[in-house]
Amino acid sequence: MKIFNVLYNTVAIIIVLVFVFTLGLKITDTKTFAVATPSMEDELHEGDMVFVREAGEYAEGDIITAKLSSGGTFTHRIDYIDYEKSLVYTKGDSNPQPDPLPTRFDDIIGKVVFSVPALGLLSLNFDSTTVVIALAAVLLAIMLVRFAVYKFKQKGEKS
Repeated sequence: MKIFNVLYNTVAIIIVLVFVFTLGLKITDTKTFAVATPSMEDELHEGDMVFVREAGEYAEGDIITAKLSSGGTFTHRIDYIDYEKSLVYTKGDSNPQPDPLPTRFDDIIGKVVFSVPALGLLSLNFDSTTVVIALAAVLLAIMLVRFAVYKFKQKGEKS
C-alpha cells in the first residue's frame, strides 16, 4: 500500500506543479515553443523548450521566435534590423547563411527569455492534451488500485 501512496503523491505533486507553472506562464504572458531543428546549436539544442515574451524593442543579437507564412514558427538570432521597412533579418547560429527571407516586425512573437534543455521533446512528440490525459490516467489508475487494495484489506480483516 505504501508504494501506491508514494506513486499517488508523486503524480499528484507533478500535476499541481504543472498547473502552477502553466498558470505562471499565463499570468506573465509567456509562450513556450520547442526547438525543432539544430539550427541554433550551441546556444539552443533540438528538443529544448524556449520561453518567449513580447518585448518593446528588439536588438541585433536577440534570439526571437517568429511566425512563418506557413503557419509554423522558428527561433533564430536577429542578424540585422531594417527599421525603415520594419523588417528583421535572422540567422540560425549554426547555419552558414542568414535566413533567405526577412521577418516583419508584426510576425515576431517575442524574445527568448530562457530555455530548458530537452523539455520540448514532449511537445515535439506529443501534443499537450495527450500529456495531460496521460497524467490524469496514471493518477486515476493509481487511485483505483489504491481503492481496490484498501477494499481487499477491509474484506480480509472482516473474515
